[in-house]
Amino acid sequence: MEKQLKNRVAMATKRQPADIVVKNGKIIDVFNLEIIEQDLAIGEGYIVGIGQYEGMTVIDAKGQYICPAFIDGHVHIESAMVPPEEFANIVVPRGVTTVMADPHEIANVAGVTGIQYMIDASKDIPLDVKIMVPSCVPATSFENNGATVTATEIATLFQKGEVYGLGEVMDYPSVLNGEDEMVKKLLAAKENQRIIDGHAAGLDINGLNAYRTMGISNDHEAVTADEALERLRRGMYVLIREGTAAKDLEALVNVVTPYNARRCVFATDDKHLDDLVGEGSVDASIRKAISLGLDPLQVIQMASLNAAECFQIGEKGAIAPGYEANFLFIESLESVNIQSVYVRGKKVAEDGKIIAPARKKLDPPAALTDSVHVKSFDISSLQLPIRNHKKVHVIKTNPGSIMTEHLIEEVMVEDGMFLPSVKNNQLKLIVAERHKKLGNIGVGVLKGIPMTNGAIVATVAHDSHNIVACGTDDESIYHAMNHVISLRGGVAVVKGSKVLASLSLPLAGLMSLEPFEKVNESLHALEGALQEIGFLDTWNPFLTLSFLALPVIPSLKLTDKGLFDVDAFCHIEASSENE
Repeated sequence: MEKQLKNRVAMATKRQPADIVVKNGKIIDVFNLEIIEQDLAIGEGYIVGIGQYEGMTVIDAKGQYICPAFIDGHVHIESAMVPPEEFANIVVPRGVTTVMADPHEIANVAGVTGIQYMIDASKDIPLDVKIMVPSCVPATSFENNGATVTATEIATLFQKGEVYGLGEVMDYPSVLNGEDEMVKKLLAAKENQRIIDGHAAGLDINGLNAYRTMGISNDHEAVTADEALERLRRGMYVLIREGTAAKDLEALVNVVTPYNARRCVFATDDKHLDDLVGEGSVDASIRKAISLGLDPLQVIQMASLNAAECFQIGEKGAIAPGYEANFLFIESLESVNIQSVYVRGKKVAEDGKIIAPARKKLDPPAALTDSVHVKSFDISSLQLPIRNHKKVHVIKTNPGSIMTEHLIEEVMVEDGMFLPSVKNNQLKLIVAERHKKLGNIGVGVLKGIPMTNGAIVATVAHDSHNIVACGTDDESIYHAMNHVISLRGGVAVVKGSKVLASLSLPLAGLMSLEPFEKVNESLHALEGALQEIGFLDTWNPFLTLSFLALPVIPSLKLTDKGLFDVDAFCHIEASSENE
């Protein structure tokens, strides 16, 4: 290290030529929000100077902007349905070279074994994956998942130095009540001087006060301007989420001002592979924010320097001496059209494609490719008894949001059992335990995913990742569930006994082992199959479906143990007492 530092300073002072000099570029200065038209000198992967330089290698920027690479403030790689190596092949050409990744999806299936796989699979790839060790596995005691991650295990991972911080703390009752196990997890992070991510969905100001008191420094669950402001007033960073199911940017953009923008960061959280390929990652958030009226340079600052400072990554986030040479060539500040991507001074992507693929994929442990264990069931297990008055609690979804509404509606009943109604958009929703053959099957009524004949199903169901399905009839749901069980995990569209399209996800029931291009083709086939069962909208019903079993996001959800009222934080019967 001593020799490297001496070499860098020799290049900075021009006593020896720089390794690389970039000429004819417009450097984006994220400190002053201005453009610098000077040479950029690079030595041993780091920026060593801005000015007039000579170098062993000269790169002609041809008048393009030299932009700091982007950082995703909160992402679950598993939601892209591919492992880290393939994820890098998608997002790095989009300008994202660092992600704060919380692998709590795979942890809920396989515990520390899953976390260690994600750590190992993230090594030696062009994407810097900062692993945030999951804090809430299981997320709550109101559902059954596949594993538990304890405070002791979290402390051990910190001591090994393979994880960067503590992932989103979504079990807010444990935080507010100061429960021992949660406090130990928070202390493990504090004692190791690590960042703690928040997940303050629906918390009032008193809850936010408690969160901040516990040392939780950021949150990605602000969905209104008022919620974002309350977090900013308490010194938290606001991670503005723009994913597939949850799109909060438009609601929060007016909160961002020149006075508070430095506390605002972008995050994708959960974004489907087809959206990453079609729209982009953080680069899509940048373009949208600019289109909504924010200053382009300030938006780029949010996507780079702000994120680096939020997560205390001192050598990333800017084009300046002492920073890693992670930068992009872009033609326009408005379109953010990325021409090429450099990591530590080496070109890794150009014209939207990775130049050299990430190293060979890591073979996952056998336990991760054999994770679907369901107790045998018959079609009668999918029935939902209804009391005489026919009023039931109904989960209402809304496109672009992972929050649901809690409705009470009258439903059709046949032989004392709920009968789905296409006319009333009242579908049957199923969540079945799939980790330990417990035999639990939760049944509820769903409104908001319109279809006319068939079912959709997935083994991706946040956060416990049981089997989740919805449909117009029991036959379609039954065959859909059995199909993904036979795949060892996956996603499918089924009509009656016919499988119209499916995607195999054998890695923990969450990820494919195929190249992302092939996975994307399968996802498009699923989109086509959706039309065959009468789903004609443009939003993604699978990601919406995957959040219907998450009992920490208001207002009404379904777990394998039954219907869950998030506001009351307890299970309730499907039938309503209200006449």
